[in-house]
Amino acid sequence: MKKITLALLAIGACIFTAEAQENKTIKEVSTVKREVKREGSQVIVKEVEKVEQVKGAIIVSDSEEENQFFKEDATKVDDENKVIVDKVTIDEENEALIAAEKKRQEEELIRSQIEAKARAEAQRKILEQQKKERMDALEKNRARLEKRSKGTGKLKKKKNNY
Repeated sequence: MKKITLALLAIGACIFTAEAQENKTIKEVSTVKREVKREGSQVIVKEVEKVEQVKGAIIVSDSEEENQFFKEDATKVDDENKVIVDKVTIDEENEALIAAEKKRQEEELIRSQIEAKARAEAQRKILEQQKKERMDALEKNRARLEKRSKGTGKLKKKKNNY
């Protein structure tokens, strides 16, 4: 039992010292993009976080010098997009403005229909008056033409206009 415990302790010590000497670099760049769209009275808000992560290792030469130069070796690049906010709201002020505009257009339509009917009625009355005046003038002209001077005989109506 002692040998197993000592062996496990030795293996654990090796693992922890090996991990302590590992030189890794992680660079993480996070960008948040916010889009606001208006479609009628709807407001669509969308926030997307883009995380770019570069993992690498620091490589140092094996010489025993102090202040050694090192180089970074990028081994893995990860791009990840996360949707943080995806919200659709209704703009009540815009909705009220749209409703008011629709109501105004309906009232204007009704008013224009009433005005068109009134204009049509006035035009119809004018046309009837003109027709009546033409008929009166026609009757006067007919009476004047049918009136014969003295000494001429009456006109005889012919059958079938021959």
